[in-house]
Amino acid sequence: MKRKSSRSSIEFALCVFVVMALMLGFGASVSLAQEDDATEKPKKKPDVEMLECKVKVVDPDGHPIEDAIVYCTGIRSKEEPGSHWGWRDGLWGKVPKIKSDPDGIVTMPYPKMLSDDMTTGTMTWTVEHPDFSSYRRDHSVDDDPAKIELERGFRIALTAVDEAGEKIKEQLYAVGSFEGGGKWEVKKNGTLVSNVMKKQDGILRVVCFREDQPTLFSEEIEIKPGDKSRVLLKDVKLALGCRVEGRLDDSVTRPIKNGYIIASISKKLDPNNWQSQWHWSDEATVAEDGTFVFESLPPNEALQMIPICDGWVPAKPKVKDVLAALSGVDPDRVKSSIEAFAATPQVVKIGETKSVANLSMVKAGTVTLKVVDKNGDPLAGVKAGSSPNQFWFNSGSQILGDSYPTRSMWELQQRGEDLMTFYKSKKSRYYGETDSEGIMRMKNMPPGWQRLVAYHEGLEMRSDPRSGRPEKRINMRGKDRRVTIQLHPKGSLPKTETMRETWNKLTELFEFK
Repeated sequence: MKRKSSRSSIEFALCVFVVMALMLGFGASVSLAQEDDATEKPKKKPDVEMLECKVKVVDPDGHPIEDAIVYCTGIRSKEEPGSHWGWRDGLWGKVPKIKSDPDGIVTMPYPKMLSDDMTTGTMTWTVEHPDFSSYRRDHSVDDDPAKIELERGFRIALTAVDEAGEKIKEQLYAVGSFEGGGKWEVKKNGTLVSNVMKKQDGILRVVCFREDQPTLFSEEIEIKPGDKSRVLLKDVKLALGCRVEGRLDDSVTRPIKNGYIIASISKKLDPNNWQSQWHWSDEATVAEDGTFVFESLPPNEALQMIPICDGWVPAKPKVKDVLAALSGVDPDRVKSSIEAFAATPQVVKIGETKSVANLSMVKAGTVTLKVVDKNGDPLAGVKAGSSPNQFWFNSGSQILGDSYPTRSMWELQQRGEDLMTFYKSKKSRYYGETDSEGIMRMKNMPPGWQRLVAYHEGLEMRSDPRSGRPEKRINMRGKDRRVTIQLHPKGSLPKTETMRETWNKLTELFEFK
């Protein structure tokens, strides 16, 4: 009985400890993988250790596929498999894109370490071949080899007309929920053809991007390919979408400076497959008087919006308002997401032709960060920043303020440019370098607990004991903060035991999980 009582007390203490840690702001961050074309192994810095693992690409019958292109679009560590890292081309060189040999084999390089305390555990491999549906999955680096089976899939071919019945032959695109989709080509006769996509039931909207005019949309089309290799759609009718007019609430100080609205529509059709979702993204400028307009959005959808401007950040939505507008979501997850992330969207149900939206914001703070050496002298040229995240219901997260409109993605595709061209052009609002006095300022920091990091080659900062990461956590509370981070010679600081390590020791000691 005594042992049982001790175990119960420890379980309660650990639960309190974990809950407190969550309340202190453990968050998630997202980085995007480099996808530049490369036929040889990446040129890396000489002090970075690279390892190799094998991938084998086969068809549904187990036969090897030659000339399939394999590349990395994400990495997870053994220590924290829930975190998803991007390929760091500054350290590891350009991400290699390597073709499979006649036996379907590709030997892929990967970094041994993601950071000083993070070991590479799994790689997210993306595989493309013109005759098969593209593939994106996580595989352990210890697989020998990682077996990847491509599916034969299906294509969609369609023609479209405007409201007057005139055939549309240019600037056509389609947004579907099909795994491996996203690449569409308009043929000379005006037919829009997809790449090979996974055979699954899904939905589709056909889109026409017009120069200096609102976008046209089709109604939502249900697709059931069955055993077909091609689905044909004739004369799909396109029309203006829903015009959304909105304004920021009166508490936001006018004139509005550097204001914009990020909008997202996302529907996850298969809860067990994160790639099976329909997604649309857009952006609108906020005028000085606080008003904004989306000229044309997909009609009859749940619109998620995150407002951004100088000195203000999005207010947290109410759970009941999110659930009233967005169907098919888990109420508990909505609640926990609103609590955990720096920003979550306000959601409204938009109609067929016109809707109105009013958005709330709260005051942001400014962090004045000073970075010094072990003697307290200022350090110039230190890279520093923070990573407050915005989270989209039914979708993923990015750094607060990041926007990736669907039209911008389409325009890049039309120019034959890589998506990373656009991703890299987005300078984070929360990263920079210290000046000659060791100072860097981060404006528009949201309330709540935020993490600050500082990096200088050959130096390191103390780890936070809760996360074990080299970072400093501060509670903004919507106010300005002055913070000092001290950097020490690398290897001179004692190792900090993390909350995870403490939990593992206690679990082993008291024999419970």
